[in-house]
Amino acid sequence: GGLTNKEIGERMHLSPRTVSSHLYRVFPKLGITSRAALRDALSKIPGDQNV
Repeated sequence: GGLTNKEIGERMHLSPRTVSSHLYRVFPKLGITSRAALRDALSKIPGDQNV
């Protein structure tokens, strides 16, 4: 929810570049073009408890 690649990387013990690479590859697979669209797509997952 609004985290930078650096913040995500710190939480997941990954480099910011690795986070960026994963996002770059998943966006076309999900048919999205922005982080906001990713957030919206993830919020539609049934049973997900994201806060």
